[in-house]
Amino acid sequence: MEVKKQLRTYQTVVIIDSLLKSDEIDAIIEKIVRNINNNGGKITNIDRWEKKRLTYEIKKRQYGYYVEIVFEAPSNLIKIMERDYRLDENILRYLTVHLDSKALAYRERQQQRQTAGTVAAKDADVDKIAILEEVENNFLPLEEDDAELNLVQESSSEQ
Repeated sequence: MEVKKQLRTYQTVVIIDSLLKSDEIDAIIEKIVRNINNNGGKITNIDRWEKKRLTYEIKKRQYGYYVEIVFEAPSNLIKIMERDYRLDENILRYLTVHLDSKALAYRERQQQRQTAGTVAAKDADVDKIAILEEVENNFLPLEEDDAELNLVQESSSEQ
């Protein structure tokens, strides 16, 4: 009888040496993804935070390339991954955490807000265009404004 291992959701953040070329960084990320997939895991999300300044130097480096990977995997995969992280000289730091139900609900709300924000931004752009068109249509040309202004000034000076 085969026992099916329960998949749990994890988040790993890896800081890669920023002095590497982009194809070398991609190769390291691909190696991590391949390691997860080959050991029974399933990638949910990969978020590249790009190059950022480190709070303090790590291995004489001031900058690192941050990558966040959210995945589902059996618990024994974490030991394998972290062993590979320690052996890779180009990985400056790493942190892998289990995401509980509250963290997953929070991530889902954040994604919904981000999606709603994108839609709202597009709607706001459409609204701005409509407002600009309305403003352009409601203002008189400059010559007509000047004539109206002169009439107002003449009537006020007569009183």
